[in-house]
Amino acid sequence: MKNNELDKLRVKIDEIDKNLCQLIMERQSLASKIMDAKKGDFPFDPKREEDLIKKLVNFGLDKFLVEKVWRQIISSNLSMQKIIKIGVAGNNDEIRSAYLSHFGNYFKTTYFSSVVSLLASLEKKDIELGFIDSESINKLKKQTEIKVNFDIIANVPLYKNINQNDYSIVKLKKEKI
Repeated sequence: MKNNELDKLRVKIDEIDKNLCQLIMERQSLASKIMDAKKGDFPFDPKREEDLIKKLVNFGLDKFLVEKVWRQIISSNLSMQKIIKIGVAGNNDEIRSAYLSHFGNYFKTTYFSSVVSLLASLEKKDIELGFIDSESINKLKKQTEIKVNFDIIANVPLYKNINQNDYSIVKLKKEKI
C-alpha cells in the first residue's frame, strides 16, 4: 500500500472517530434529562440495557465489541444520573475484571470478603447493588439458614466466552406495603 493511500485512509478513520466522539458527547448530554424524566426512580435499568445491546448486535457488529463498548458508555451516562454504591463479593482479579467490564470505574465500589458480608451491607442499605458470581448465588440459595432478601436483577455478561464465569447483579427485595 502506498503511503499516500494509507494517509487518506487514516484521515477518513480520524473523521469517523471525531464523529463517534461527537455522538457520544450528544448521548451523554441526555443523561440529566433522562434523570429528570425518571422523576427520582432508581436509574439502573438492566433490562433496558440488555435490550439495547441485543438491538445493537442485530445491526451487525461483533457481540463482544458491542457489549464491552456500550457497557462503558452506559455506565458513564448512568453515573451522571447517580453515583450508585455497589458491593462486589470477592477481590480477586477475575471478579474485579468482570465488574469493571460491566460497570467501569464510575461508581462507589466496596469489595467484600464474602457474599454474606455483602448481603449484610445490602440489607443495611450501605450499598444499593451487589455484584456476585452466579455459582456463589446458587450455593447461597441452597443454604436454608441464610435469609435471602435480594432479587437477581441481571445476569452478566450477556455474551461470554466459554472461559468466562457468570455473574449476578442483586438488589434488596422491595418491601411489601
